[in-house]
Amino acid sequence: MRWIVALHVLTASALAQSDGIQEASGVVRLGSSLLVADDSEVGAYYRVPVKLPLPAVMDLSQARVERIELRHKGLGIDLESIGVLADGRVVLLSERLRSLVSDQGIIAEYDSDLAEVAKRGLEGLAIRPLPGGASRVAVMWEGGYGDSGSMGTRLQRPSGRGPWLPLIVIHDVPRMGRVGRVRLTDAVATIELQAPVPPGKEPEAQRFRAPDLCWTRLPGGDWGFIVLLSSQNGLPKPTFAHHWMQRFNLEGQRVGEPLDIATMVPRELAGANWEGLNWWEPGRSVVLVHESNSRLAAHAALIELPAEWRYAP
Repeated sequence: MRWIVALHVLTASALAQSDGIQEASGVVRLGSSLLVADDSEVGAYYRVPVKLPLPAVMDLSQARVERIELRHKGLGIDLESIGVLADGRVVLLSERLRSLVSDQGIIAEYDSDLAEVAKRGLEGLAIRPLPGGASRVAVMWEGGYGDSGSMGTRLQRPSGRGPWLPLIVIHDVPRMGRVGRVRLTDAVATIELQAPVPPGKEPEAQRFRAPDLCWTRLPGGDWGFIVLLSSQNGLPKPTFAHHWMQRFNLEGQRVGEPLDIATMVPRELAGANWEGLNWWEPGRSVVLVHESNSRLAAHAALIELPAEWRYAP
């Protein structure tokens, strides 16, 4: 497998040992390392060297990691996902700034329609190469129930608070270039996901938000997505139930049945808040990361996909 070496430029002072990753929100493979975004960090991400083959489960709080600071630290706010462009640049998705940022500055700034509302905003990032070193980028506004503590009366719906559907916006980034403002009307595509709807009425019922995604080939060879889905209800003190992976086509329709992550990881990780998803071995296996809580440290988990989900890159 051939991997591009990232072209970020760092001084010696930009690398430092860390006590460990706490709020793992995004992940991407770079050779024999994982790059991890941590949304509790400002202006930095982490590199986690791994011994091959990647273990099925890795405790990120115990891993030897390097903290890599961006030269433009002020852009690294509320980092929710991470990826590598086809030209080798490491990029991160800032929910607060609704921007795709790199060590060199802002690569893309997204339309105000994708701004964070009631703690729901841009969370997911997926990248695939195009000819000539360009990249096709998909960013995802997560949807789901808005956080009730963050919703003023202006956002309350007369018929009760219902969830928003996740929204994917696709655009291209030229080799070593920037795209400036990405308006929804100028995007390659804007896709509203028809997320599964568990039974029940709002706001007591479980409904899905979508924290992350990756490009995939669907049966027949067309491009689509594997989307990480996480459910909760819309009560003031919400409960959380389902953590799934679901394939979608470019019309936002579901393809096949979902995979229940709880059945594919050790029991102690079954209820973890999975936030990041990306390929480990493209077409065959993915790596997931979750944030820590009072009982559970942050982990990375390797999942081998079933045969019907695989494709030859």
